[in-house]
Amino acid sequence: MILYKHSSNLFYTDTDIQRQINKENAKQRISIRDDFERDFGRVIHSAAFRRLQSKTQVIGISEGDFHRTRLTHSLEVSQIARGIATTLNEKHNIFKESQNKIDISLIEAAALAHDLGHPPFGHQGERALNSCMSKFGLNFEGNAHTFRLLTNGQGDLETGLDLTRAALLSILKYPASMSRVNNPDIITKPPKCSVFEEDERVFEWVIEAFTAEEKAYFTQISNDQPGKHKKTINKTFECSIIELADDIAYATYDLEDAVKLNLIKSEQLYEIAERHRSVSSARIAGALNNFMEQSSHLNVRTKPLFADLVSGFINEITIVEPQPSFSSNRLRYKAVIPEDAMLLLEDLKSLVGEHVIFSQKVQTFEWRGGKIIEKLFDAMIHDKNLLPENRKINWDASSERVNARLVCDYIAGMTDTYALKMYSRLYEAAGGRLFDI
Repeated sequence: MILYKHSSNLFYTDTDIQRQINKENAKQRISIRDDFERDFGRVIHSAAFRRLQSKTQVIGISEGDFHRTRLTHSLEVSQIARGIATTLNEKHNIFKESQNKIDISLIEAAALAHDLGHPPFGHQGERALNSCMSKFGLNFEGNAHTFRLLTNGQGDLETGLDLTRAALLSILKYPASMSRVNNPDIITKPPKCSVFEEDERVFEWVIEAFTAEEKAYFTQISNDQPGKHKKTINKTFECSIIELADDIAYATYDLEDAVKLNLIKSEQLYEIAERHRSVSSARIAGALNNFMEQSSHLNVRTKPLFADLVSGFINEITIVEPQPSFSSNRLRYKAVIPEDAMLLLEDLKSLVGEHVIFSQKVQTFEWRGGKIIEKLFDAMIHDKNLLPENRKINWDASSERVNARLVCDYIAGMTDTYALKMYSRLYEAAGGRLFDI
């Protein structure tokens, strides 16, 4: 592995490696691992990470065993993010031949953690939980639940995985609390945010090392627009790398699944390749032209196309310096990809959205999943005895909002398979066996 110890890496400071609670017994377990490697290990060994193997990425897990799940998607995002960081370390003037290096373990840990908070049944599951929570003046959003899991819901109930500040900053894709961006008139879908109002105190700890000017920049949001939620504008440097890696994985590997399952035709890929064949990147243009030149064997050429595109996209990513006066490297820099390469990425992602996400086959599956989640929530919010003991002890008879979040956290942590079993146990005649859940 290509690792750069933070102790000799000038790109990170002591504030980047701080944790909320650095427990003595955890310190005693350390051998030669540095702080970011410990973050990587904590994510890998968490229950939330294991559960990703049975959570929907794009296509439901019950539809077969070839296509990606949330787990394999997260592994691929981590691999792509590692490739981006390694390439930038070797090529970019900020990093090559200097003691400044992007920490690979930090990037991999954050990439593996970026989807931990997504509920069962994809985006419909997210919308269903948000609808349930809106009745209590609260919300649900997968990215915000990721932050909650890492800081409050895994391992120790008070500190979560107790990751470093830099790791938490790397997964804050939408650095604002729900209360700042939410339009309460919109209940069909949640706003994009990374912090529930209950977790604002932890968020304040994460950003406390920034100057006042840096905080204002990082937490900046858009102005009001009728009929829309507000949006966050900025993110950290490491988070920008992971966001690009996520987009690349979605536009290539998730698209590969759709082609293999015949949800997208190779001819549709050909049309996009033809539209972007003059892209300025020689690697990307070469991948597209190689694919098009073998039009009689398009189905055979799809896998090499996606592999070449991933390599091409990684090679094109560079760094800009939007805030050169900032002292924090987390906010001083940003990873970007050329505009014409980004347009190709967006067209490939749109192909997945149009022909897979919003297809009748996927929508009927997700609709069913949403209804299952709504029924589970309704049952559990009215009977705390349906919750496991470690959840039930936190039930608060005086606060519906506390109990709603308690139920929401439990359901959001379910896998698709477990949610189906729980629903069957509660609502179907067969009901299953005692130890099915």
